[in-house]
Parts: sequence; structure tokens; C-alpha cells
Amino acid sequence: MFIIRLLFELACIALALSGALYFLTGDKRYLNFVWKVLKFGVILIVIFGALVVAERLAFL
Repeated sequence: MFIIRLLFELACIALALSGALYFLTGDKRYLNFVWKVLKFGVILIVIFGALVVAERLAFL
């Protein structure tokens, strides 16, 4: 659980910094990076959620 929380916090920091850099520079690379981090985060949450549900169903 600690690793998931750490990844979430690092993703939030990366999103905030990339968003700030985009607004300061106007460079589209930062928006592309934000999109990639968001996709990775959503995929990670879906996989983790599926594992939690599978674990709950296995112990019924």
C-alpha cells in the first residue's frame, strides 16, 4: 500500500510541475507528458482496484 501511495504522490507532483512549466513556457511537450502520466495513473488505479476486488472475491 505504501508503494501505491508513493506512486500517487509522485504522479501528483509531476502533474503539478508539468502543468506549471506548460503555463510558464507554452511548450506542448509538457502537456504531452501530463497526458502520459494521467494515462499511467488511471491504468495503475484500475489494475490495483481489480486486484483488490479479486482478493475480496477469493476470500468469500
